Amino acid sequence: MALSRKQLDAMGCGTPNCGHDHTVLFIHGACHPSAGSRASYNKQTGLLTMICRQCKKPVAEVKVADE
Repeated sequence: MALSRKQLDAMGCGTPNCGHDHTVLFIHGACHPSAGSRASYNKQTGLLTMICRQCKKPVAEVKVADE
């Protein structure tokens, strides 16, 4: 699913019950929010894939826009 800039700007923190007003969107797994994510980019598909550093489950795939 493609997200628009407006949708990304409206997203809050993914950490449950977080009361902070974040100005940056952090993408992390709901499984282990404090573990961080590992990202890799596939030049053939144009996908940036993020996985949880702790359990290795997929967090997100981002399609990189063409020029």
